[in-house]
Amino acid sequence: MKNKNFLQSVRCAVRGIKSGFLAERNFKIYVCIALVFLALNIITSSGLYDYIILLALTCGVFSAEYINTAAERICDSLCSEKNKDVGFIKDVAAGAVLVMGIAFFGAEGAILVSNIIS
Repeated sequence: MKNKNFLQSVRCAVRGIKSGFLAERNFKIYVCIALVFLALNIITSSGLYDYIILLALTCGVFSAEYINTAAERICDSLCSEKNKDVGFIKDVAAGAVLVMGIAFFGAEGAILVSNIIS
């Protein structure tokens, strides 16, 4: 059923964010990692653009994990037995999270190394 207005859409999205966060242990791990990087950025006196990159990549990792979680739930609800197509879908969705995670760690590592050297 389609939402009647924008506020209902926002409520559904917030409910989805909360549900995904509470259901998946990885979200809690990502929050801890993001907080560690935030603290390291503060310690190394990062600039505005460094924080923008941290925010964008953190949101990217979370978005990828939400999509992965949704794909896994859809697959699991539609097919309870082992299926190679379902396995493929779940693996590709997990791969998207890994790609964003590599970008996140790579960029943050480069920022921190750059801040320490300078």
